Amino acid sequence: MIYLKDFKKGKLIYEALDSDIRIGILEEILKHGELNLAYFAQRFHVSNGAITAHIRKLSEAGLIEITTASGIRGTRKICSLATDKLIIDFTGHPQAEGKIESARIDVGHYIDYEIYPTCGLATQDKVIGRFDDPNSFSYPERIKAGILWFAYGYVEYLIPNYLKSEGELLELQFTLEVASEAPGYSAYYPSDIYFSVNGHTLGYYTSKGEYNDRPGTHSPSWWYGNLGQYGKKILIAVNSDGAFINGVKVSEAKLSDLEIYPAEQIRFRISVPHDAVHCGGVTVFGRGFGDYDEGIICNFVCK
Repeated sequence: MIYLKDFKKGKLIYEALDSDIRIGILEEILKHGELNLAYFAQRFHVSNGAITAHIRKLSEAGLIEITTASGIRGTRKICSLATDKLIIDFTGHPQAEGKIESARIDVGHYIDYEIYPTCGLATQDKVIGRFDDPNSFSYPERIKAGILWFAYGYVEYLIPNYLKSEGELLELQFTLEVASEAPGYSAYYPSDIYFSVNGHTLGYYTSKGEYNDRPGTHSPSWWYGNLGQYGKKILIAVNSDGAFINGVKVSEAKLSDLEIYPAEQIRFRISVPHDAVHCGGVTVFGRGFGDYDEGIICNFVCK
């Protein structure tokens, strides 16, 4: 789902939809699910170069995803829908504005965990311990990890508390790059990834799959091609209106429920419950892996 809380930020989408050919491309994908890029040139009687430009515009707007697959005649580019809904909220509340203090947490700096195979973690130089051995998560070098993954369970982080006694917290935000964790590899392997603060569930994000059709932009050259290469960057925000993931309200959990006080601990948990509707694991990308070269970022938006 694409949720535009501020309709003025939808320029790329509006431009992408302002074309009969691009509308036709979306209609064809809706009918068939996934299609080879070359199909569209024949279907709409235009050159491969022109179709590539149309596909790029739809991709930049977040309406379609492009993956690669091996075929008889080499690599093929496959197009599929990246979202199932587009919502434009003309009456939505503007994002909280105020002074922002940021905390950056490396993915290996968890303080508690309970994870189950398939699982593992790695630094930019090597795999830590052994694949599918939960004991590897206790190794001291885990603090240098730039990626970790598990089939179900949780990792929990202690977030530096930048809230001052004289300040008023308007919104708490987390950004991170995540994907599913499939045994082997599966481009479509949905997983419900849950997030909580101080024991209060904020909601969950459903990852479509594990992405390794190309190397992650920042992943080291030695990183195994059959493992997750990159994920999707998500924004979790909690304010007085509730909890939101990528702008979509996911629960009624409010800031006042989270027991965030100056000088008190803030615990942030990432989990995949074994009884989730889609129990497809999670891969968390940090520095040196994936597409964004950063760990978990927590923003305190204060008045």
